[in-house]
Amino acid sequence: MTKFSIKRRIEYLLTYISLWVILGVGKKTIVMKNLSWENLCSTGVRPNLSLLDEQRVRLCNVLNICCLGLQLILSVMDFFWGDGTISVILIVVFAIINLPLYLMLRAYYYRVGFIYIFVVTHLILMAVAVFNRNLGRMDELQIVVVGLSAMGMVLFDRYLQAAAIVFNVTVYWVIVLIIKDVSRDWTYANYYSVIVNFTVCYFFICVCVYFNKSIFRQFQALLIKRNEQLSQQTVDLQEINRYKDQLFAVISHDLRSPLYHLQSTIRRLNEGNLTVDQAKQVINEIDFKTKDVSLLLSNLLNWANLQLSGYKSVVVEIPIREVVEEAILFQKEEINAKQMQVLNKVPARTLGWGDENHLQLILRNLLSNAVKFSFPACRIIIEAEEKSDKTVISIQDTGIGLRAQELEMVLTGASRSTTLGTNGERGNGMGLWISQEFVRKNGGELWATSLEGKGSTFYFTVPNRKI
Repeated sequence: MTKFSIKRRIEYLLTYISLWVILGVGKKTIVMKNLSWENLCSTGVRPNLSLLDEQRVRLCNVLNICCLGLQLILSVMDFFWGDGTISVILIVVFAIINLPLYLMLRAYYYRVGFIYIFVVTHLILMAVAVFNRNLGRMDELQIVVVGLSAMGMVLFDRYLQAAAIVFNVTVYWVIVLIIKDVSRDWTYANYYSVIVNFTVCYFFICVCVYFNKSIFRQFQALLIKRNEQLSQQTVDLQEINRYKDQLFAVISHDLRSPLYHLQSTIRRLNEGNLTVDQAKQVINEIDFKTKDVSLLLSNLLNWANLQLSGYKSVVVEIPIREVVEEAILFQKEEINAKQMQVLNKVPARTLGWGDENHLQLILRNLLSNAVKFSFPACRIIIEAEEKSDKTVISIQDTGIGLRAQELEMVLTGASRSTTLGTNGERGNGMGLWISQEFVRKNGGELWATSLEGKGSTFYFTVPNRKI
């Protein structure tokens, strides 16, 4: 063991202190101002990284930081008990491993950084074997190579992992057979022992790493699925919250207003100051208002049922023509008041599968809109066409129609504003929206075509076999 003079030791100590001060200042200016542990470990971590790659980047950062501390300790040890060789090697290691790896991770070239660090560490091992003849013949070398193989297992997957293993083993045998030139002294037992040791080490490393990665990937897949579910639930909750605001507006205005009007109208009838004709007109108004309120309450109650997690639709076979007739009868007074003609052209044997209450409500809402926005003395045609797996029901009116942009906003739910009908009828803005909900609930779809000033045709489908 070489002994240095006090002056030589002081010179070494000052050199090391200066070196680490320079590195510390450089790190503070080049790396980052905030040298917190979390910031150092998060260098190169981006939001779009997979969870496994994020942990690999963090692992490289932790190893890089810990290696710097280890290098400092080895430098101090080399100062007191060495000959300076280790210090030179550590400076070279910092220049070609620690700093480049950090810069690559910081620049988001993490895959390049993984390959670089794996290849360079093996090259350094070969260089040490060449220049340091005091390196133990096999035991120390095997430990280092097996340790580097674990790095390759962790950092790479699939083809890169296989290439890393081949490269790792190749470097080991190059050092053993070429650089150290031990083949002349080796017997069959030596080769057999090394191969068995390598095989056992690689086996346990592979099993442990693959098992760990498998668990990690399952956890990652579960986490991604849960995040997607949470994101979807957030969107659904936001949408339900908007619907809730819409419902409160409907309840506070469209429900309270007709009830107040109904109450005042009944009071006028009780007073007995109306003529017979005026009384009949008032009674007709009451009838219209109560039907509007009844349809509104049906929409609200059915919407509430849709939000209940335990609510289930009662799927039955439905005679569509009969349900259409019931919807027409429900709107009979409004149809007669406008002197309109509603033609039920649905074939008698047309059947569909779904919840009959939902289908009735869909037809009532769409027919109510058609009557409301059609001109007096016009026709509304209701038809049905059977396809291979569904029945398409259409309601065609000759009303005010919609522009393409307005139609798209209505169908997508971007607009549910109240619009006056051709006779000043008020809507509540939720009939079409609730119809879309029920159509989707029954496994169908709803769409429409419209021409401004010409009228609109609304289509929706119901399955013609049980789903």
